[in-house]
Amino acid sequence: MKISRIYNSINTICLIILLSGLLANITGQSKMRKLSELSIEDLMNLNVITVSKSDQKLKETPAMVVVITSAMIKEKGFYDLFDVLNSTPYFQIQSEHGHWTKGGIINLKGSRSGDSGNNKVLLLVDGIKISDSGGEGLFMGLNSIPLYSIKQIEIVFGPNSTLYGRDAYAGMINLITNNHDKYAGYSYGSFNTQKLFAGGFHRFTDDLSMNVNFYSYDSDEQDPTSISTSYKNRTVFSKEPYTNVFYRASKNKMVGLDFNIYDFSLKYLLYDIWGSETYGSNPNLYATEYSTQLGIRNQLFDLGYSKNITDNLNLSLGYNFKLYEFNPITANLYLGDLDRSIITNKNDSSSVVDPLYAYGGRKYYYFRTLSHNFDLKAIYNLTSNLKNVSGFSYNYIDGIPVISEGKGGKPITTNTQRNRYEHNFYTYGLFSEFSYRTNYDLYFTVGGRFDYSSNYGTTFMPRLSTIYNYGSNVIKFIYSTGYLAPSITQVYFESLTTFSWIKKNENLKPEKTSNFEFNYDFIKENFRISTNFFYSKFSNIIAESVENGDSINVKIGDELFYVPILQSENIGNGEHYGLNVYVSNKININFETEFNYSLLLGYDNVNNTRIDLNDNLIANHKINLGLKYKYKLLSIYGEAIWISDKRIKSNHSLTDYAILLDEDGYLNFNSVLLFNLNIRVNEIFEAFSTYLRIKNLFNTEYYGQTINAQWGSPLILQDMRRFDLGIELNF
Repeated sequence: MKISRIYNSINTICLIILLSGLLANITGQSKMRKLSELSIEDLMNLNVITVSKSDQKLKETPAMVVVITSAMIKEKGFYDLFDVLNSTPYFQIQSEHGHWTKGGIINLKGSRSGDSGNNKVLLLVDGIKISDSGGEGLFMGLNSIPLYSIKQIEIVFGPNSTLYGRDAYAGMINLITNNHDKYAGYSYGSFNTQKLFAGGFHRFTDDLSMNVNFYSYDSDEQDPTSISTSYKNRTVFSKEPYTNVFYRASKNKMVGLDFNIYDFSLKYLLYDIWGSETYGSNPNLYATEYSTQLGIRNQLFDLGYSKNITDNLNLSLGYNFKLYEFNPITANLYLGDLDRSIITNKNDSSSVVDPLYAYGGRKYYYFRTLSHNFDLKAIYNLTSNLKNVSGFSYNYIDGIPVISEGKGGKPITTNTQRNRYEHNFYTYGLFSEFSYRTNYDLYFTVGGRFDYSSNYGTTFMPRLSTIYNYGSNVIKFIYSTGYLAPSITQVYFESLTTFSWIKKNENLKPEKTSNFEFNYDFIKENFRISTNFFYSKFSNIIAESVENGDSINVKIGDELFYVPILQSENIGNGEHYGLNVYVSNKININFETEFNYSLLLGYDNVNNTRIDLNDNLIANHKINLGLKYKYKLLSIYGEAIWISDKRIKSNHSLTDYAILLDEDGYLNFNSVLLFNLNIRVNEIFEAFSTYLRIKNLFNTEYYGQTINAQWGSPLILQDMRRFDLGIELNF
C-alpha cells in the first residue's frame, strides 16, 4: 500500500473520531454502553451453555471458562478468532499465512496441533460442531471466522469428552450467534484488506423468524515483494501459464441462514475460503522453493427440534450434514521445476520444459469429508436441586485424507479418483451427567460417556467436580478426561518423494488425557482475581510422519532415491502443568484494567526422549496487560502481549538452513513484546459507530514455526503492523 494512502486514511479516521466525539456529548447512552457497564459480579452470573450442554451460571460451571461478550469484542478490537485467542489465557497462537488454510496454529496448555490441523480444540457454533468430523480439526483459517454476528464466545479449558466425545480434547470454543439485531459495516486496512459484513433478524409471526448473516474478507496480506527482491523473484513465474504473482493469502466468504418455525430450527453455514502462500522463511534466505494455492468450501446443514415436554423436562433432537472439501485447484508448484527438462523423444534426445510433468512439477492436493450426525438430548430437573443431562449421538463419516495425485498429477475431480481414497467409519456415544446443589451453595457433578468407534472400539470418559460458592469466593475442583482419535489423514496419508516415503499406519491408537484442575475466584462488584492450577497426563501421543528406522529405494521418473520410511505413530506420553492468574479491576467510571499471566511447564516423552515444553516450541510464560478508557461514547483499549522465548531441536543441520541453528542444533525463537490499540466511537445517534484498530503497533519483527518443525522452512514471518479503519451500523 502507498504511504500516502495510509496517511490519508489515518487523517480521515482522526477527523471522524473528532466529529463523532463532539456528537457523543449530545447523544444519549447506547445499548452497547449499558451492556459493557455490567459489573464484574454481574458478568460472573451470566448464563453459559457449553460446559454442561444446559444453562448454568458462569461461576457454577464444572470447568475453567472465559466468556467474551459482544461489547468486549467491539471494545477490544477483536474481529476474528485469531485476535480473541491471542488475548486469552493458556493459548499460544502463531500465524501460518494461509498454510493449509489454517491461518493460525492453536496451542492450548502446551498441546501442539498436528499436521492434520487444529485438531485438539473443538470449535462449535451455537453448540454445533464445526470442526471436521474426520478428525482433521479446524480446517479453515482463523481469520475466516468472523465475530460480527456473535452474541458471546464461551471458551472452555480442559477436556470435555464426557459430553462431546472424541473432539473435545484440550478445550472448546463455542460461538453463540446474535439473532435479534440488524447490522452492517465495512472496513479497509493494511495489505489492501477489505471486510464487508451485514446481518439481520426478522420475526414474521410469533412462531416464525429468520436470521441472515454475511461476511466477506478480501486481502493481499503481507506482500513479501515489499521486503525482499529475492522473495519477489521466487513468487513470480516467468513462464506461461505461471506469469502472475502467486502470493495471495485470503479471499473468504461466510454465509449463515437461520430459520425458527415453532419448535424447529434450520441452520445453514457456508465458509468459502480461497488462499495461497509462498512457503518460506526469512525472505532473504530460502531453500524450500514452492508456492501453494488452495481453496476449501465447508458447508453445514442442521435441523433441530427442542420442546419443553413438562416444566421439568426438555427434549431436543438434531441432525446435521457436513461437507468439507478442497477445491481441486489446490496445489503446490515447485519453482525449480520450471527450469527442469524431461526427455520426450529418446531417438533424437530432444527435450521440453513442462512444469506439470517435470521432475517435481505441480502437485495437486485433495481432501473431503461427508458426515451425518444425529443427536438426542434430555435435560431433566428431578428436583429443585438435582438436574440430569443425558443423551445419545451417532456419527457416520466418509472421508478422504489429505492426499495428492503426485507430482505431475492431475486434479482430483471424478468419483473414480475419489473412490480410490475414500474411507468410512462410524461412532456413537451414550452420556449422562448429574449435578446436585446442596443448601449451602455446594455443587457436585458426576458424569460419564461410553463412546464406540468402528475403528477403535469402546472408550469410557468420566468427569467429576466440586464447586463451592461462599460470599465473594468461588472454589472449584475438577477431574476430567478426554480422548482424541487419529484423523483420517494421520492413518491413511501416503506420499512418495525424493527425500521420503510416508506410509499409512492403520494401527494407530487414540490419544488419551486425564486432567486435574483447581480454580479459585474472589469477586467483588468491580474487582476480580482468579487463579487456576492444572495438571494433565497424556498417553499414546501421535507423532506425525516420523522415521521408523527403515529406508528403501524408490523410483521417481528414471532415477532411484534411497529414502527413509516415515509413518504416524503412537510414540509419546507426557505431563503438562501450569497456572494462570487473572486480575480485572474497574478503577472508576472511565478506567478499567486487566492483567493475565500464564505459566506452562512439563514435558513430552517421544521415543523415550524427554522433551521439555520450552524445547518443543511452547513458551513457558505469557502476559497480557490491557487498559480501557471510556468517556461518553468514546472508548480506547490498549493491550500489551509478552511471550517468552522457545526453541526446538532441528533436523536442518545438513541443509542450507543450518546457519539458523545454534551450536547444539536448536532453532531459537526470542521473546516478543507486542502492542495493540483500538479506538472506537460507539453508536452515535444510537446506530453509527466508527473505529481504528492497530495491531503490532510498533511493527515488531518476529517469527514463528511451521506446524511441523522438522520439514520445510523453519521460520515463518509473523504479522507486522496492520490497521483497520471501519464503520458499523446497528438498526
